[in-house]
Amino acid sequence: MTEPRRPDYLPEAIREKLIHDPRVAEQDLRVEVREHRVMVGGNVSSPQLKQRITEVAKELLPEYEVVNEVTVVPAAEPDGEEPVS
Repeated sequence: MTEPRRPDYLPEAIREKLIHDPRVAEQDLRVEVREHRVMVGGNVSSPQLKQRITEVAKELLPEYEVVNEVTVVPAAEPDGEEPVS
């Protein structure tokens, strides 16, 4: 990927690529770019998805350090049993 002429567009460009990449397809991610470092944050449902985010970000910007600050939040289980009537 070639870097956009305006570096302030880079975080949004990376975020869009992550949203549309079928390996990730995650919309609630935050992306920051500072001094050849890409920081990705947000919540995902599995450690595998977190790892794929790192892999895709490294593919998009191989010359950048990728800092994955994504939190794995397992899918919520129901808090109690529904009464059966």
